[in-house]
Amino acid sequence: MTPAEVTTTHYTREQLPQVRGTIVEVYSEVYADDIARDPFFSLERFEERLAAHTAAPGWACVVAATETDVAGFTYGFANGDGTTFKLCENMLRAPWRGRGISRVMHDALTRRREERVAQLLVRRERPRLRALYESWGYARTGEQVPFPDAPLYDVMTLPLR
Repeated sequence: MTPAEVTTTHYTREQLPQVRGTIVEVYSEVYADDIARDPFFSLERFEERLAAHTAAPGWACVVAATETDVAGFTYGFANGDGTTFKLCENMLRAPWRGRGISRVMHDALTRRREERVAQLLVRRERPRLRALYESWGYARTGEQVPFPDAPLYDVMTLPLR
């Protein structure tokens, strides 16, 4: 399966009921090991974060799918002053990884944004993922523990304009 064989569909907060089940299903699959080991990644905590993210201004989501299956999704929202798009999740099911589909979803989402920069967090223990984002033009700009029970993340930013 190549990026050309998937379609991307853009969703806004008003369309969340159409895509919420897909988001939760993909998260549950992709994070199954983390869910079993760390309460921060539990489905309940994810749904709390999803509710907070979708309540933020400018929430949007892109889902990548074939005719028969969902490959993954990415979503984010605008920060309070509208200068930064906070990319919260960008995840693919295992069979779709390593084919450029994550980048297709990312680009389909960020090209619609008016903010000056995109920002995302990458868990410190995932250097290969950080290297992938660096290959897309992101730069590490700091570190953050976004919630008291969260692990340490590297903050990465990408100019959009």
